[in-house]
Amino acid sequence: MKMLYYPENFPRNKEKLLIDLFRYLQTVEIKKVKKLDQEIRKFFSGKKEKEFFPSYWMLHFVYWRHFHLKMSKVPDFIKLSQKHQVRSLSGIIPLSLFTKPQGSCPFHCIYCATEKDAPKSYFSDEPAVMRAVRNKYDPYLQTRNRLIQFFLSGHPIDKVDVIIQGGTFSFYSKEYREWFVSEIYRACNEDIKELIVKGVTIYDLGIKRENKKIWSLEKQIKINESASSRAVGLTVETRPDFIDEKECWFLRKLGVTRVEVGVQTLDNKVLKIIKRGHTILSVVKATKLLRDFGFKTTYHLMPGLPGSSVPKDLSNLKKVFNDERFKPDAIKFYPTQIVQGTELLEWYKKGKFIPLNNTDLNKIVTEFKLKIVPRWVRINRLVRDLTKSDVAVETFASNFRQNITVKCPCIRCREIKNRQSTVAVEFRLTEYSAGKGMEYFIEAVDKNDRLYGFVRLRITSVDILEWLRGQKLRGILMSNLKSYGLIRELHVYGPQIEIGKKGNVQHQGIGTKLMEKAEIIAQENKVNYLAVISGVGVREYYRKMGYELKESYMVKYFLVNALKN
Repeated sequence: MKMLYYPENFPRNKEKLLIDLFRYLQTVEIKKVKKLDQEIRKFFSGKKEKEFFPSYWMLHFVYWRHFHLKMSKVPDFIKLSQKHQVRSLSGIIPLSLFTKPQGSCPFHCIYCATEKDAPKSYFSDEPAVMRAVRNKYDPYLQTRNRLIQFFLSGHPIDKVDVIIQGGTFSFYSKEYREWFVSEIYRACNEDIKELIVKGVTIYDLGIKRENKKIWSLEKQIKINESASSRAVGLTVETRPDFIDEKECWFLRKLGVTRVEVGVQTLDNKVLKIIKRGHTILSVVKATKLLRDFGFKTTYHLMPGLPGSSVPKDLSNLKKVFNDERFKPDAIKFYPTQIVQGTELLEWYKKGKFIPLNNTDLNKIVTEFKLKIVPRWVRINRLVRDLTKSDVAVETFASNFRQNITVKCPCIRCREIKNRQSTVAVEFRLTEYSAGKGMEYFIEAVDKNDRLYGFVRLRITSVDILEWLRGQKLRGILMSNLKSYGLIRELHVYGPQIEIGKKGNVQHQGIGTKLMEKAEIIAQENKVNYLAVISGVGVREYYRKMGYELKESYMVKYFLVNALKN
């Protein structure tokens, strides 16, 4: 007989005490977190465990294990104790996972850290890496335990955005990557709520890569389409010189929807100085390929590199969004930092490198946000969070982003988050050319330009279905009489709502209206079909709108004579 499941650090010797605490809290009117803390201290004040103060997640566990089935509604104090609400305000739960340190990247860029127990460019004391270490870099355990953590913090976990980090994803063997991703799906397919409530689950730990019948990628993907925790997005990190047609096809096989590319700079001289190992041409080719396959793209950019300057960095940023060969959907700023164990640190000690200071970085970021960034881009990060022990030379404040108060038209600055609007939502269209195709950014905004959702539509002459069938590996460039449409991203903002429930922005039909407008534009361009690069867990959503699964894409045909084989 299997033992009942308990979280690893749950104080089982205090379980009865926590049950009594829960019953006591039910008798008190609690409307604020401060009041909740006071009542918890009051409960323990006369007991021998008076120094014990339980974490909120322990209260959540007690509720689900012992009271959930007996109560008609969730107590107010449980709702109050939800941690880090901001994590689900973008409509998703982010799930950051790490691949193994061994063989994470073959290159030796001068700024990049190398630690034995962490993948290339990461440190073993970073919180996400520490979670991976505790789980021995096992993808199933990382996913399962993180989902449990989110669930016990009060977040809905039925829609997750998986982000695989750790060096260069494309450098690992295909077998390892397929197993790694399959184990992520397997963990998402487990019913976490049932595990917490009943203490048992049908899944077993310790599945080995050799047992392919159990971890079969295709099997786990199919299950995840209607699983309790659906992967609505899957992101990987890689280098531009590792992207080709075969790699794009393989990424689609895994269910990848977004690719983060280590671009760093668009200056070939700087790329050579930092020993990057590729040129701008690799970035151009990779961006074009990724876009034509429908992937969302994020550039990693590093202002302040050796050989650069403030004027060069600003010119570089303008080029990123003015040159149609580039134009990523999102960016992550990684201002150059001198970290432990790097060649760049030795350069600094010898006087060969002068880093950006706080004033220079502030100038770059402020001008970028005020004058350069388009409204169809999301700035995911402005500075990397590192511990003081990892940074060898501190040149700008670790809380730099918090000190930047300048708002810009980027997606992140305009997201509705937990704010509500009583005015009507209108739809706004922005068109721009990129990668020899046309991009249509359709967004739902209110009169204050607050963003409720958007869709990215690409019209191109590349027949992606023919490409993926492999009849011509290079793809088929059709005549001007034929066009093909790709939905590269659909996102609706607001607090995450569980699948099947209604409320707030995510279930006001905004997503459906955005898709309808994209379909109208697609038909105006006389496309044969519209293909959606859908996350595995969102396929059912598109099926309800008349789309069908073709070659890992959700597809709707518009012309009677369009091929359906």
